[in-house]
Amino acid sequence: MRNPVRSETDAFHIAVGIAVVLGASLSLGVLVTPLVGIALFVGAVVGVLFWEFATTDPDRRRPLREAAAAGRRNAAPGRRCVLVVANRTLPSEALRADLARRAKGGAEVHVVVPILVSRIHYVASDVDAELRDARERLDDTLAWARAEGLAVTGKVGDPNIALGAIEDELRLAGADEVIISTLPPGRSNWLETGIVERLREDLDIPVTHTVVDLESAGTATAR
Repeated sequence: MRNPVRSETDAFHIAVGIAVVLGASLSLGVLVTPLVGIALFVGAVVGVLFWEFATTDPDRRRPLREAAAAGRRNAAPGRRCVLVVANRTLPSEALRADLARRAKGGAEVHVVVPILVSRIHYVASDVDAELRDARERLDDTLAWARAEGLAVTGKVGDPNIALGAIEDELRLAGADEVIISTLPPGRSNWLETGIVERLREDLDIPVTHTVVDLESAGTATAR
């Protein structure tokens, strides 16, 4: 949604517009019937609300895109980097196949593991269990990569929201592609919070979303 008031001039124009609509509604209500005036006013309000919610602010900051741009300036020329965002799906064969395909294609694959912290544990600063689980998954994945002869690096994200961990990694080294791996809808916290949509909206690089069903070992991939 765009911000309609960015200057005193915008505020003045909005005030004048409200006054005009209100005046026209009152005039029609007096000259014709009150219902016509009310209908005009309600229609104008609905139209403005629809416009506000249906459009985006071209001046809105895009911190993920800004971070990726900063990271690209620090990156070595000619290097292709793939940032992989995953946690519970890290052990899946499907995701590891994606990592192997990128690494064998010459890309530097870097895995970031945002911590899945419950609200109670986050408030109480009790994230030891979540940190341990994330590190175990990452260590296991990196050990697999070494055994396969693949150049894969990784780190556990700070105990914060996933977007914060992704932004930090993009700012450090940038990326040419982001792969985010989640559980299926209904079982994924990241899908519920709209992280995939935010990545695709903010970034100007390919974002690959891989859905991994650990229970049935089935996958579906969408770009």
